Amino acid sequence: MTLRDCPPGAPVLLRDMTAVGAERRRMLEWGFVPGARLRLVARSLAGGLVVALGDARVALDAGLARSLIVEPAW
Repeated sequence: MTLRDCPPGAPVLLRDMTAVGAERRRMLEWGFVPGARLRLVARSLAGGLVVALGDARVALDAGLARSLIVEPAW
């Protein structure tokens, strides 16, 4: 499933990323690496998301959220 499909508040593990080029590089620099633990904090009406990554909160547009392949971290 993608991060876009996750329910708010559910902890997930990042398994893969389909983003390429500069977007992929930026996501890796921010810490979106395989095995990273994420949590969806909020969803906007326009499709964007706010994601918790460690102590940071990161805003992602819908396209980037769809590029993150995750699995439940239960």
